[in-house]
Amino acid sequence: MAFPTKGCSQDPTFSQFYSNPLYLNPALAGTGECSRVMFNYRNQWPSMPGNFVTYGASADHYVNALSGGIGVIFTSDNAGNGIMNTTRLSAIYAYHLKVSYNVSLNAGFNASFHQQKIKSSDLIFRDMIDPVSGAINPGNTGEVPIDNSTVSTADFNLGLALGIKEKYFVGFAVDHVSQPALNYYENSDNNLLYRKYTAHAGARLNLSSNNYTRNGDGLVLSPNILYHQQRNAKQLNAGFFIERSPLIAGIWYRHTFDNPDGIIFLLGIKQKRFKFGYSYDLTLSKLKGATGGAHEVSLAILVGCNKKRNRPGAIKCPEF
Repeated sequence: MAFPTKGCSQDPTFSQFYSNPLYLNPALAGTGECSRVMFNYRNQWPSMPGNFVTYGASADHYVNALSGGIGVIFTSDNAGNGIMNTTRLSAIYAYHLKVSYNVSLNAGFNASFHQQKIKSSDLIFRDMIDPVSGAINPGNTGEVPIDNSTVSTADFNLGLALGIKEKYFVGFAVDHVSQPALNYYENSDNNLLYRKYTAHAGARLNLSSNNYTRNGDGLVLSPNILYHQQRNAKQLNAGFFIERSPLIAGIWYRHTFDNPDGIIFLLGIKQKRFKFGYSYDLTLSKLKGATGGAHEVSLAILVGCNKKRNRPGAIKCPEF
């Protein structure tokens, strides 16, 4: 079996998409009530060999002098027990515009260093497997060695986010705008990092009286929807959060358009200085019972919450 000189894949996806706002949409940089330092961990399909493990760390801050938010984000994705690794380091700026008393518009730009590595020595090809015993003979292959085990490129993302009355929100982002090439073989056709389109929208609805909610003890419902498309890979998440301080719970249905993919369950806690969330993805596809689902953990540390900032408007997105 020949090693493919061209392959397709999709970017890592977080179930707690609003707990990793800079990864979701660069326009969300600086939208928090406080400056934020955020950490994310995802272990997808832990019961299967070669599971996917993704780490993320990010920080953002609103700067009055820049009329917007700045941020940095680091992401590392390991697939196949580390055979393939993707690393990204990004810098973000989002301009915040007060369109009217009730409407705010953010425009974000992300510039990234993107690197992918493959451990070719750990790859197993068909001619390395003994057809009788099934034993693997390392190095016994006629496959052409990979020219570049590490490929790197500059990459750029764009995003918009619109907030209305600090209650309704909608956003749109395009990742990998220039579709850079990542070639492991010198003589292969360009393996493009295909554009990813993201659309998200929702609301924060106070179900208690204004005074109750102002004191942080009220009940808040936040229905929201997320759509991803990267070439032929499509995904739709629909669900809601419900919050009664300090607890947050949520549930979403995820569909890939080819089949129902999963149900996401979330539990979180929100305090003045930090937020913590845990979610579990229950697999609904034909792989159910074999994957072990997916576990995801998020932690946000909030700083500078007591400082008054001359902000031109806010977009109240969910926090997990």
